[in-house]
Amino acid sequence: MKQIPAALFVCMLFSSHAATIVPHDQAYYTAKVRNTELIYTQKNLPFAKQAAAVEQWLQPHYEALFGYKMDEPMYVGLLSEYNQIANGFMMPYPYNLQMNYIGGAMLVDYFSSTSWLNTLLYHETAHNYQMNAKANDISSWLHTLFKNGMVFVPWFTLPNITVSSFLLEGNGVLNESCHNNGGRLYSGRFKAEMLMQARAGYLTPERLYNPTYFFGDNPYILGGFYQYFLAQHYGLKAVNSFWRENSNDWYWPFFTNNAMKRAIGIDFETSVAQWRTQMEKEASKMQPVHGTEVATSQFYTPLNANENEIFFLVNESGRERPTLVRLQKKNLHVSTETSSFFSGKVLRVQGRYVTQAAANTSPIRIYQGLYDANGYVLEGTESKVVQGYLREGEAVYFDVSGSFDQPQLYVGNNFYAQVNSSVFIDAKDNLYYFVQEGKMRTLYKNRVPLTTFRGYYGMVVDVDADGNVYFIAASPYGSSLYRLRHGLVERMSRGDTVIDARLIDATTALAVLVGSNAYTYAILSLDPVEEQPFETTLFCENNATLDTKAADLSASVPDLEHAYVSVFNMDYSGVDLFLGNDESAGFLYNLSINFADPLGQNSLSIFSQRDIDRLNIAGIRYANTQYLLQYSLSAYAVLDHNESVETRDYGLAAAVRLPLLQRGYYSADMTANYTEDHEVASREPLSATLNLSKVEQYGVSMFANALTSASLYGMWDRDDFSYGFTLKAQRQLWGEQYLSVEGQYVRSDTADTRQERGIKLTQSLFNTSDPATVVMPSLRDTLYVSKTSVARIGLHSVFNCSSYFFTFPVSLRREALKIAYSYYDLSGVMHGSERSHEIELGITFDTLWLNRLGIPLSVDVFYNDNAMLADKTTLRFSMDIAF
Repeated sequence: MKQIPAALFVCMLFSSHAATIVPHDQAYYTAKVRNTELIYTQKNLPFAKQAAAVEQWLQPHYEALFGYKMDEPMYVGLLSEYNQIANGFMMPYPYNLQMNYIGGAMLVDYFSSTSWLNTLLYHETAHNYQMNAKANDISSWLHTLFKNGMVFVPWFTLPNITVSSFLLEGNGVLNESCHNNGGRLYSGRFKAEMLMQARAGYLTPERLYNPTYFFGDNPYILGGFYQYFLAQHYGLKAVNSFWRENSNDWYWPFFTNNAMKRAIGIDFETSVAQWRTQMEKEASKMQPVHGTEVATSQFYTPLNANENEIFFLVNESGRERPTLVRLQKKNLHVSTETSSFFSGKVLRVQGRYVTQAAANTSPIRIYQGLYDANGYVLEGTESKVVQGYLREGEAVYFDVSGSFDQPQLYVGNNFYAQVNSSVFIDAKDNLYYFVQEGKMRTLYKNRVPLTTFRGYYGMVVDVDADGNVYFIAASPYGSSLYRLRHGLVERMSRGDTVIDARLIDATTALAVLVGSNAYTYAILSLDPVEEQPFETTLFCENNATLDTKAADLSASVPDLEHAYVSVFNMDYSGVDLFLGNDESAGFLYNLSINFADPLGQNSLSIFSQRDIDRLNIAGIRYANTQYLLQYSLSAYAVLDHNESVETRDYGLAAAVRLPLLQRGYYSADMTANYTEDHEVASREPLSATLNLSKVEQYGVSMFANALTSASLYGMWDRDDFSYGFTLKAQRQLWGEQYLSVEGQYVRSDTADTRQERGIKLTQSLFNTSDPATVVMPSLRDTLYVSKTSVARIGLHSVFNCSSYFFTFPVSLRREALKIAYSYYDLSGVMHGSERSHEIELGITFDTLWLNRLGIPLSVDVFYNDNAMLADKTTLRFSMDIAF
């Protein structure tokens, strides 16, 4: 836990993110296109040419729609096959970045689009235009000096970083869906999700605008349909102008109602009320499906089946280990088994169950493949999205490395076809799938077309004994199950909430049904009626400027002439400047001039600050994560001296990290740190640590569902040697009750509090590079001892009482009660030994500030029976940093 000003928290929230690429990645190359620098590998050169062509026409198109030209060049990364993540991200800091990953073939049915790469470019480039708007003189002037740095208050230079994900991602979904490439607005599944929440009365500003733990992918799905409603009624250009209008409010960009009114003529709350009225009207016409319930889940994972059973994963609460569910087709017997599978489609391979997922297979590789319950990849499935196996054992799969644009289907080692849906394999080894051509979606059996309809949404789910093909496609108010029988398409359910199904017999099926609070896996009776899939038509189809094949590749310039050398690609990325005042120290400041390369492999900062000791320091920091051995270095000079503080003329810090293992839930690394502080009396630790851990955390669980970790460490400080270990374990008991135990033993050659020698015993919960530190929250003053043994046991109980607001600045998301006991055995305290028993009672409120910032607030009361070391009772208030 850290006590931290809200403004600094915002800065850290938006400037901190995980590493862009794995260490020891492939070589990259660069090319300039308009105001964009593309970054790509040799294997991704064809996709770089495609991206170059798209950006050449997309940026002028977005300039017209968003109403301004970006003042920062864009960096667009097409990341290597060593980073097989089904995602992309945009970050305005330290650069105007857009990074696109290669793993979209695993989500081919989710996005309802033709080209994964184009979808990323349309969506993420929209984010670039959202975030970089600065339609006011102050932000524009600050940008000329500081670029996109954090100055005074984080949003002064980038006002739109405060906007809710409901608008941010919803607008991205709107723009991704308006290019004749499909998109999530064409998905029958997501229309059903939206209408079911409308039926439940959930389309309110407080539920929509705040990030909540409620069911549903709300920022993308509900946000996308809300933005589409606005674009229908007020125009796409007016809707996109919100971002320019909101950036006018540089001093307090939380006036969502005002900015929306300036953009479209009505405020946000009024527009939501209009949308809600229309969606509730549509929702009243939809037909929810009801059946015999087998299981419910907060997350959807696809069904799969073999001759005897249907199997799938569920997570009923969304906060626990997933459950493997198996339904026997013959007698409808249901068996369940709690497991630690990664979320994904379940396959049965060589007698065991595995899931299709993406994870680290080592510290330097992230692969999609089949993973067992330990998080280990099945050998030979790396870089494959496996659809199933033929009777002779040949794998049918998408080759991830070649599927940046559209899924490339292979059977064994041989290329089979380019497809646009998942693949179903029947009992006779026939392959069924959809291929997209413009808006025409064609169902294939092997390489023979069977039927065609207009739309982007559809996947094959089963084939019966007579060869009839069952598939999911759009219905007028959502999604339904259809059958192709003797060339005739029939709708097999009158309902609009069926998003997946597997046959039990000729008249019944197990289906996945969308609800307002969960997905239900239920047994349905089939009721065929002649009906074609519904064609979803967006108003912007006739105005779309490009489809997936219309990009002018002849204008593309990417080649392999310009290698990306990370250290030489570092550039000035901006200035961070924060000012403050202390009653005793007076004027304070913190200034950092930053340089980095776009892939985040190198960062350099030149900094200066005045601290509460009234000392001015200036120095340089450098960090490198390009290789397996990662390191950072800092050095600074003391520019003046304070007579009350004995100081050196300099300070130093260095850190090295070597990942040893990163595989599934397991990780291990070695770290080394050295610090020589500018204050002479401070410690000068040189430490080495070996860390090992296994961590499982599922869904929106507040705490780790299962955790086991061990740390071994040694430290040298001014000729003193300390060593020790820490062991931790945590388990979810039942519901949201979590039991944790911890043991720590540390020993040192000496103990001297005045010279800060020995084992540091502190009440502070700040992270430290000194591993030989023991925390006693009720401690009165910091001490240094020669030997410490600590034992802790604690119980957390989570409650999900929530209260959300739109205009009131603070909402409550959930709470956790804590009771803990700690025992301390200390040697070397005033040349003697002390024992201490500490009891903690606490409550944490997971609060949401200004509809955007999650800040857990904790109140803890400690009782300590050792009057020499601590007060009898201690009250502590703290704010936790939540990323």
